Amino acid sequence: MTPSKMMRPAWMILMALLLTGLTGRADEKKKALFPTVKGWNLKVGEQVYTSDNLWNIINGAADAYLSYDFQKLYTAEYMNGEDQRLKVYIFEHSTPTNAFGIYSQERSNDYTFVPTGAQGFKNEDAYYFINGPYYVQISTNDQGLSGEMGSLARRIEQNIDYPGRLPQTLDHFPGKGLVKNSEKYIASNFMGYSYLHSAFVADYKKQDQSFRVFIIHPENQQAIGEMLTKYFDFVEQPADKREGAVIKVEDPYNGKVWLYRHGGYLAGVMNTEQPVAKEYIGLLREQLQ
Repeated sequence: MTPSKMMRPAWMILMALLLTGLTGRADEKKKALFPTVKGWNLKVGEQVYTSDNLWNIINGAADAYLSYDFQKLYTAEYMNGEDQRLKVYIFEHSTPTNAFGIYSQERSNDYTFVPTGAQGFKNEDAYYFINGPYYVQISTNDQGLSGEMGSLARRIEQNIDYPGRLPQTLDHFPGKGLVKNSEKYIASNFMGYSYLHSAFVADYKKQDQSFRVFIIHPENQQAIGEMLTKYFDFVEQPADKREGAVIKVEDPYNGKVWLYRHGGYLAGVMNTEQPVAKEYIGLLREQLQ
């Protein structure tokens, strides 16, 4: 027997043990996430979904979740003797910021918000919230179960046991004129450009004007310089207009964009004229100090 053939069984055993260990940890986590509820039969889904098979359960939405570094999906169903059901999906992302990102894409500022986890919202047949890197979705086949959904959500929140707060970068947005709960996190392709990423955005209103404010805050501060170079090159920003406390860009697809850089942050104002942009760049400067 050649050395390579002798090593093959050992390698296969090692891989099997590794996969068994990973599966075991996933099984332990999914059992710990879902509480038992008196009067309800709990059925925890055997399948823990990953980036390889997420399409099997949420085909049309899978790409959006994957863009926020989705890790695992745990599922369960609660049933009682009256054929009432509560279905629970718990999405695990790599970071709390990414969990907020996908959540922020699915909420609307006119929803009914709830204080569960870092934030949540509900309607007659659904109750969604985020806590740490988890995005929890509870739905029902009976609109009369709003109270049961809320109670279950709070118990799941306790099982997650993670500090319930929104990303700290959101604290830097000026409060004046902010459209409440309009903030979003865009992990990639901000403004339609593949090289712009890690952007928090929020909608604002001032009298009859609507505009957007954004704060880009990547983990690697050097990424900001690289983003700016590519962006300036694309919009053909003149060399003598690439520096300064505030930089105005005529973006062919996004209109006027006003930029302000401070440390590891790149902030800006879009879709407004100079007086408003100047005012909000000043507010951003105060917030980012």
